[in-house]
Amino acid sequence: MKQTKPVSSRDQSKIIQQLREELLQAHQTIEAIRDGSVDALVVKAQSGDKVFTLVGADHPYRILIEQMSEGAIVIGLDGVIVFANQRFANMLETPISRVLGSRIQQWLNVEGQSLLSGLLSKPTLTTFHHELNLVTATGNSLPVYFSVSKVKLHDQAQVMAYVLATDMLEQHTIDAMLEAKKLAQLNLNASKQLQDSLEDSINAIASAVETRDEYTAGHMKRVAQLSLAIATELNIGEDERHGIELAASIHDIGKIAIPVQFLVKSGKLSDIEYMLIQTHVQSGYDILKNIKFPWPIADMVLQHHERMDGSGYPNGLKGEAILMGARIIAVSDVVEAMSMNRPYRFVLGLPKALVEIKAGRGSLFDTQAVDACVRLFDKKQFAFR
Repeated sequence: MKQTKPVSSRDQSKIIQQLREELLQAHQTIEAIRDGSVDALVVKAQSGDKVFTLVGADHPYRILIEQMSEGAIVIGLDGVIVFANQRFANMLETPISRVLGSRIQQWLNVEGQSLLSGLLSKPTLTTFHHELNLVTATGNSLPVYFSVSKVKLHDQAQVMAYVLATDMLEQHTIDAMLEAKKLAQLNLNASKQLQDSLEDSINAIASAVETRDEYTAGHMKRVAQLSLAIATELNIGEDERHGIELAASIHDIGKIAIPVQFLVKSGKLSDIEYMLIQTHVQSGYDILKNIKFPWPIADMVLQHHERMDGSGYPNGLKGEAILMGARIIAVSDVVEAMSMNRPYRFVLGLPKALVEIKAGRGSLFDTQAVDACVRLFDKKQFAFR
């Protein structure tokens, strides 16, 4: 049996004194836990220091910190986290047990690591505020505004840093939305100014065309009024309605290329003269095709003399191949033309005009456009202005 060396009275006294000191420290620790003056314990172990947060402590300040909308942590100057509330753990998308004992630098990007370490190492710096990017456990980047205060704990030499972390992701999202809205508004204003300028130019040309022919003065304007009313009756969207109205207001713009004597001729046109008049749709298209409207203005102008059965011009398009806007303008054009005086005949009147489009319903003219036009005059008291 192994014999042990007797312990001297001197060594016994040292051991007893050491035990008394450790017991005193233990009592002090227990008292500190009871009155809530400590938030965490660092226990020395062979495997390394272990940090235990007193989650169960019910000190009023702890309850307040745990309920905060901001993340809150306490770190040593080396960055080791000795306290963290649940909100900070949520920011990192990880359990709080994984946060405690880790270094704050672990949860920052490279730039943030360098900045925070540099600020913590400055002996004269007691507070600072800066926006840093946390890197969460899932690899996401989270912009966080850090408010850091360095203080000494209970008049001891140890310096700790208290950190409040405010999630800036929502604010950044709001800022980005506001900036996008601002840019969109600027683009919208610029686009509207350009569109207004284009429309003013086109309307000026349309006015020049109408002044060449006293009989058709106001014709395009009235066709535009009726086309807009028909489009509205058919529940076509506001933006598309505006495009149809604009196309109707310049549908005869190609007549600027037709010699005025043919436009105001009182007698019947010869076949050659009629063929020349027909070229106005192609001329109108050529004038408008390179202008970048948000609607197919040039195509509607080109197609407004096409007919549902393919008997129209210039390309003999049929049915759905003809744009709806062009089909509406075709009906409006016939009704307005027959309702007004022309050099080659007296006014035929609205009743005959409505009979004409009804006769061509489905064959020459779009069924829906005809029905809407008839309703406007028969039931809704539409009148040209």
